[in-house]
Amino acid sequence: MPMNFKSQIFKRGLFSYAPFLLVLFGNLWIWRIFSTNILIGLTTVFSSLFLYQSVRSNKSKKLLVFFFLILLFFQYKNTRILPLTYLNEQEKVLQLRRLNEHPPVKLSLGSKSIWIPTAYWLEKRAEILIFYRMQKNLKEVLSPNLYFFANHPNERVGIKEYEKFPYILLPFFVVGLLGLNFRRNITFGILLFATIFLLAIIGSDGGAEPISIFPFIAIASVRGLEYVWGRISKLKSQNLRITTVSIFILIYLLIIVQTAYYNFS
Repeated sequence: MPMNFKSQIFKRGLFSYAPFLLVLFGNLWIWRIFSTNILIGLTTVFSSLFLYQSVRSNKSKKLLVFFFLILLFFQYKNTRILPLTYLNEQEKVLQLRRLNEHPPVKLSLGSKSIWIPTAYWLEKRAEILIFYRMQKNLKEVLSPNLYFFANHPNERVGIKEYEKFPYILLPFFVVGLLGLNFRRNITFGILLFATIFLLAIIGSDGGAEPISIFPFIAIASVRGLEYVWGRISKLKSQNLRITTVSIFILIYLLIIVQTAYYNFS
């Protein structure tokens, strides 16, 4: 087999998966998942792999759906689910304060006055409580700070926060997410919507991690890296290309070591 043909296979095969492998295993979150439950860890890895294949070549959809349903099942079973209308003591105090802040509203009809319970409608109706709860759940699980900056400055009491992904990946995640063609990758969009909807309902009470969102963040970050690499590979200077990639990998590894030291020392 000619050497140039071998090099093409390597370039298109193993090397093309380098960004994927770097992001998939180069973060504390996947190892925390494995340390908690190996089966969930494997499901997360395979879900990420088939999601990547689906985005990359529009293949492996059946396997993707299969593993993602299992991942969503694990997400549901490992989350302590409270009613959407549930309020803890602090939330009850906050609700009472908001009730007292609403001015009385009345509608005068001749000599009669009809008092309108706007405070109750806006603060105590079940529909409003459900809306507030789902809004709170979404705010937590969709915050980039939760995944890249140990949830700072919204750290939760009694929960060990940590950088799930290296913060250097954040700009690549944004680039990859904005660059995704949801019309072409319908499966990605449907699964993302289903995941967000589930997390909006069950939340993350008790510190349950939103593991079902892991594959989306990982793959969006990978696509961002691939896009930037495509730009870098067009540079005329090979030394500049090698230097740029080397510096990125060095910084990436240093951030991993730093994060691991802060969290496990």
